[in-house]
Amino acid sequence: MKQFRLFYLFVILLLTVSCSTAQQSSDSLSIVYTSKSLDISAETGNARATTWHPEGVSVYLVGRDTQNVVRYDLTEPWDISTATFYQEFDLSGATSTSPALDVPHGLYIHDEGALMWVFHRTEIWAYEMSEPWDLSTASMSSYADFSAFVQRGHDVDFNPDGTRLYIEDRTERSVHELSLSTPWDITTFTHEYTLDISDQEKEVRGTEFIHDGKTLLLLDTVRRAILRYTLTEAFDLQTATFSGFYSVADNTRSPRGLSVHPDERTVYVTGRNNQRIYQYILQD
Repeated sequence: MKQFRLFYLFVILLLTVSCSTAQQSSDSLSIVYTSKSLDISAETGNARATTWHPEGVSVYLVGRDTQNVVRYDLTEPWDISTATFYQEFDLSGATSTSPALDVPHGLYIHDEGALMWVFHRTEIWAYEMSEPWDLSTASMSSYADFSAFVQRGHDVDFNPDGTRLYIEDRTERSVHELSLSTPWDITTFTHEYTLDISDQEKEVRGTEFIHDGKTLLLLDTVRRAILRYTLTEAFDLQTATFSGFYSVADNTRSPRGLSVHPDERTVYVTGRNNQRIYQYILQD
């Protein structure tokens, strides 16, 4: 009888592990590394978010330890391996507004290149560039504090018309949705909704919408994966459900930034430990 009970317990354990493995496998989505990357070690320290010129001719990167935004120009649009350093913008002067910007994380530039936002944990700074895409012409224009509902955010994304702002929150294990009564004006925000991602998220640090707002990608630095959520209503976090993940663990132990090509299949991941930006293809 004792042997039978032991055998029975073994079978139950085996089935449990098998089901768990099957669930994990079903959640896993395919991603392919292109073997293309960019060494960013000379210009940034502890680099984070990236954002792109809409034609792929330049990529912008925020450095946490170096307190800067760096621009790289590409000889082949969207091919990260062809990028070379062009210029940088010093963010340390913003400490007159708040000392928190000594560790910037998030970055977003409007498609016309005249507006730029830099985010750190609970605060966001807006800049205007008098010459679009030219960091040397940037000056601070506005500031907002989201500490009433954000504990430890890292990256931001907007919807296309600038009436919605999204912030992931590592400590809250959530994504916040804000409405802007004046498009692109961060000072006119109202907190609308918080999406709970605690069932999947370990340590989130990146936010990108694709598929006309029907898909949300979040970079998880502990899972070393890109989490994918599907929305039934575009850009409405209340309709989001988890739909799988893409592992980027083969190339970096500490992914820290995420951006997406307009084809919505090519993604770029910043690796802190290797000090590189990696180029991947999502396989749907």
